[in-house]
Amino acid sequence: MLGEFYIRFLSMTLLLHVSHGQEHQGAIEVHHISAGHFFQLKCSDYDDAEDQTTVTWSRGGNQTLNMTSGVEVRGEVLWFLPTHTSHNGHYTCESKYPTGSWEMKFVLSVDPGPCPVPAENRTVSQGMSEVVFCRQQDVLGLDPTAHIRWFKDCSPVDKHGETIIEEDCPKRLRLVNATESHAGVYTCLVEFSLQGRNYTATHSTQLKVNKEKVLLKPQVTYPRKETITVEPGSRVELVCSAFLGVGEGTESESFMFWTVDGRHTDHIEQLNVTKTTILPRSSGVYGRSTLSIYEVRPEFLNVNISCIAWNALGRDIGFLWLQPAMCCLFKVDLVLAYRRLHPLVSKKRAPDGKLYDAYVSYVHGDGLSRAEMFALQVLPEVLERRYGYTLFVSGRDDLPGEAIHDVTSETMRRSRRLIIILSAQSASPLHPKMDPEDQLPLHQSPQDRPSYDQQIGLYDALIQNGLRVVLVEIDGKVDYTSLPKSLHYIRRKQGALRWRRPSSGKSSSTAHPNGHFWKCLRYHMPFKPKGGSETAANTWDKL
Repeated sequence: MLGEFYIRFLSMTLLLHVSHGQEHQGAIEVHHISAGHFFQLKCSDYDDAEDQTTVTWSRGGNQTLNMTSGVEVRGEVLWFLPTHTSHNGHYTCESKYPTGSWEMKFVLSVDPGPCPVPAENRTVSQGMSEVVFCRQQDVLGLDPTAHIRWFKDCSPVDKHGETIIEEDCPKRLRLVNATESHAGVYTCLVEFSLQGRNYTATHSTQLKVNKEKVLLKPQVTYPRKETITVEPGSRVELVCSAFLGVGEGTESESFMFWTVDGRHTDHIEQLNVTKTTILPRSSGVYGRSTLSIYEVRPEFLNVNISCIAWNALGRDIGFLWLQPAMCCLFKVDLVLAYRRLHPLVSKKRAPDGKLYDAYVSYVHGDGLSRAEMFALQVLPEVLERRYGYTLFVSGRDDLPGEAIHDVTSETMRRSRRLIIILSAQSASPLHPKMDPEDQLPLHQSPQDRPSYDQQIGLYDALIQNGLRVVLVEIDGKVDYTSLPKSLHYIRRKQGALRWRRPSSGKSSSTAHPNGHFWKCLRYHMPFKPKGGSETAANTWDKL
């Protein structure tokens, strides 16, 4: 008991510095080690090595180390080969210089137990990451082929999974997203050879996990202040990344959202925000949110688009702005102007064998749906009567008694475009319990027709690459989750055109033919001069 009290008393002594003449006494170091392992005591020298003259080691004041079994003096280093309980006690090293001397004292406590005694203590907050070092650089320098094994509470460390990772440079264990199960004593056991004999050396660390959560303010990492060039009318996806915090519960206590020109995206129909994706990292928890703009409209250009990350400590905001590309701003007008001039400066092209400029497909119903009204009334009024296009409109131009499968396939092969008209009503599947890709009709009911039209056309467009698809969305947002996956693909790849019913008071449901929607639709259609003849109908391009 008295010896233990004495050791603790020495451990509390941080620094004893006595000056008399040129003699100095350094700090008292206390080492708790385990018996049976290689160990070194190093006489620290804070002066230049070249000025050192002699180093003398003693034990218990004046006792020399010549008769101490298992202990060797090698210059300024005292080697224990290996440690034994008989090595308990006090050690002193004295470095003598021409102008004075330096003295250091050590207390060595050798534990006979099977488990190594911790040499250091570390604390990590729950949810954070920590590193446990194998502080045996000197031993590793003696034998480059030394082998290291890691133990936790005297049992081999289970490194399965990604929560405990062994790293080589330097030798250490990385604990990711610490939990209470990570608490314990970690030991690195170094097995090495020295002058033909095998030894082991250890270093143990007591790791404690603080259960209290560490709250950190969120930070948006991207965007900070970004400007993105976009093409008006196109689809754009904006990604926001943010640091949300650390520890368990961070996901439930944090969230991300977007605003456009000060308005929350929930109040803007053309926008959709995906659920925040949580990304655990060694430094904490990160989130990623995606804002999908189905159509870049003028009201989205040159205004503040903000990504906001929030938790209990506060919030952080990242800003970005969309600006129109100058070359894209006039692209549609330039192409349409070129088409108007094209017949005057170029020769006629040979017929391409196509009969129709576009095959128009939409969801048929028992009543007149918005999509059907647009396909049967609005679209022909502008494209056929005003601009001379030849359309095959499903439900209008097919003949009674025709074999729907063969006729549809053949008609689409003789069309230059496939226009698919979708509305909010289009998202109601014909067979709710079936996968949308499996909804091929078995008979010729009107309800089955649009699904078969679209299946044939999408097959030609995606597989045979012979038919270009134009998606038209009618009066608002379309839910694609109940529609075929191929429509998802086309929507993501090239976007869709949006047509809106004119507000009350406007005389024509077609709106102005030179409006943005009709310009973009004509841009996606093959070349067809207004009022063209049958010969001119075969003069088309792929612009």
